[in-house]
Amino acid sequence: MVTLAGSNAFADLRKLADWFGSLSTAPQALGIDRLVRRLGATAIPLLGRELQHDDGRRRNAALDALAMVATVARERVVAELRTIATMAHDDEPKVNALGLLAELGVKGAARFHDPDAMQRRSAHELALRLDSAAEIASAADLMVRQLEPTELVQMVAVMAQSTPTAARRLADELAVRLDLDAELRERAAHAALAAPIHRLEPAGTIADAAATPSRAPRPTHVAVLVDAAARLVVIASRKVSGEKRWRRWAVLIGASGRIEDCLHEDDARDGDAAPLIANLCADGYRVASTELDRARTIASAAARLTATSLPPAYYLGRDLLDLGDAHLGSRAPATGNLLHRAIEMVSTGAHAQAEALLARCEPGNPDVAAALAACALATSRPALAIEHLQRAIAVEPTWPLHQWNLAVALHQIGDSTSCCIALRRFVAASATPSGLYADPDQPGRVACAERLLAELDRTARLVAQPVRRKRRKRVQLES
Repeated sequence: MVTLAGSNAFADLRKLADWFGSLSTAPQALGIDRLVRRLGATAIPLLGRELQHDDGRRRNAALDALAMVATVARERVVAELRTIATMAHDDEPKVNALGLLAELGVKGAARFHDPDAMQRRSAHELALRLDSAAEIASAADLMVRQLEPTELVQMVAVMAQSTPTAARRLADELAVRLDLDAELRERAAHAALAAPIHRLEPAGTIADAAATPSRAPRPTHVAVLVDAAARLVVIASRKVSGEKRWRRWAVLIGASGRIEDCLHEDDARDGDAAPLIANLCADGYRVASTELDRARTIASAAARLTATSLPPAYYLGRDLLDLGDAHLGSRAPATGNLLHRAIEMVSTGAHAQAEALLARCEPGNPDVAAALAACALATSRPALAIEHLQRAIAVEPTWPLHQWNLAVALHQIGDSTSCCIALRRFVAASATPSGLYADPDQPGRVACAERLLAELDRTARLVAQPVRRKRRKRVQLES
């Protein structure tokens, strides 16, 4: 039983119930913030019932009110939301309850009547919100904290079916999070590539946002502070365009040059970092620089040193300094696994997916270039295949298969002279012992190349030989 705090609590609850009732018949006129704050935890049962109402406006209003009450009665709100997530008759209230639980940093569970539909809807709604690097990093962080590995991969796979571009960008973000297991990152990347790349996406998705230039981001204000022990603090602040809030990121770098801690504020109401700087100065720090390039250089160098043990808040705020994947340094992504999977896709005819996977591999790798050439050849783009093969040959000039594939591409565009040169180089390279000696198809390639060379030589001789006209014998007419 709820104990009413004060003689007017019942009257306030009546007003609150009447206000929700008016939403079904009239647009919302006045807010209820003051009323909800006055009631506090007393309003939770009523708000919980409204969260399960059929009217979407009443559900949304109840959700906002519960978020407000959570600032003073967090545990009571969490208990109510968990009850709704498990006991509600419809799926919509369960989704809303889980969403607010996630915002409160609490993990929730629910059993839906149509789990596949709810998962598709959740993935689609998440994709529509991925319109900036900050949103992508925030969504990835939420998934890492709230979902089990299998659920995370499944969410990416479901998103790939409706909004593949958003799924790939999310998978890219997960791929650079070195706090995740390498196998999980690979599984997420594979799930994002499960849908065809050329597939049309619904209007309003991230593909449209990428095609239409948005407002340029606000400038980032930075400050680099240092103390007597050579410890550094990098502070970056930026106003969110179109909103009355700021994002702030503070990075503590130890004397060893490694990142020791990070703090990210997504909803800083005051853009002035002066109070924070003043507190640090009181602790013995001094402002050493306010230059953006200097802050970026310091933060990226520290991130590379700390790459495998970066705190989660690093990934949330790194876009404020445009650091991207600077923390990877020379540490290339798991190219080997990606390349092997791409080659498997090529062999099964999934060329579009293979090309997208190869785009994530090391560009200077000759095997990557050769695989891209194979995709181009299989999809009737010989000119593009030639470009990829030239890069592969520049790194591995004596590998026979590069010359063989180059000859195939040149033959497709009708360049007989260059094709002949590539075939000769292939035959010459094949005479040297290599890994191809164990390939059962190699003798057939060599025999085919020698036959083609003979035919090309014979054709060239015929073309070069001038045509002689037969001279007619003059017949003398007898007189």
